[in-house]
Amino acid sequence: MGASTLQDYAVFVKTLDVWESSAHLWIFTDSASEAAVRTIKTSATVHIKACLDAYSGKNRQQMEAVPGKVYKTQWTDFMYEKAAVLEWMFAESGSSSGVWFLDADIAFLAPLPAIPADAKVALSPHYIRSGDEARYGKYNGGFTWFGDKTLVDVWKAAGFKARFYEQSALEDVAAAAGAGLYEFPIQVNFGWWRMFQASETAATIQVRFSLMRADEGVGIRYDGAPLQSIHTHFYDTASATGAFNAWLNAYTARFNSHGPIRNFRRAVQFS
Repeated sequence: MGASTLQDYAVFVKTLDVWESSAHLWIFTDSASEAAVRTIKTSATVHIKACLDAYSGKNRQQMEAVPGKVYKTQWTDFMYEKAAVLEWMFAESGSSSGVWFLDADIAFLAPLPAIPADAKVALSPHYIRSGDEARYGKYNGGFTWFGDKTLVDVWKAAGFKARFYEQSALEDVAAAAGAGLYEFPIQVNFGWWRMFQASETAATIQVRFSLMRADEGVGIRYDGAPLQSIHTHFYDTASATGAFNAWLNAYTARFNSHGPIRNFRRAVQFS
């Protein structure tokens, strides 16, 4: 876990604490980062395993170039540590209400979304153009909820034939869940891809943002409904992620007099 990941994690816990102060967080990290993770203050109860040393100091390109111990590449092995975290939570949390996997680069603008009582799994569609979905998968691998632990096994098995690592393999999970699949709405887990890989122009996406002070949340809306969470590396200035961050910074700066948005900007350290 590098410095930028620790910055993202700090935003994650600051914003989660506002809405889910009694949460339990189950975290995989490496030995070099464990102490730093523990210094980041949160009201959540934190459970940590330093079990990612095999990936320490390596970037995606390096991990894609070598075979994995389980899957075709080490990068796929790394991506499937998500499933291992879920297994750990199912084994030790005693939860009867399912478990979440959430990437560390998420900021929460409202409480976690409610899950329907009959759901077995909840997945986050990318909401991107069909050509990109065919390449990268229908669902995002960084925001999931599993209520049925057998579906984690489905996810792991699908990784051996998936076209895009663990992510497109979630389509097998969706199929296995059948009527037990719940798909999060577009206001949940909103990332740069929904602005720059959509079937519509970025300008069309941007005009769907608005402000509603009465909402339970920061107050930002997308397409008439409260925006629940944003998925981005907030300190990245490159490529599409950087462009999305720059737009978000400029957009929220217009509402600095609105207390919740001002607090959100402080949480992500927008200037």
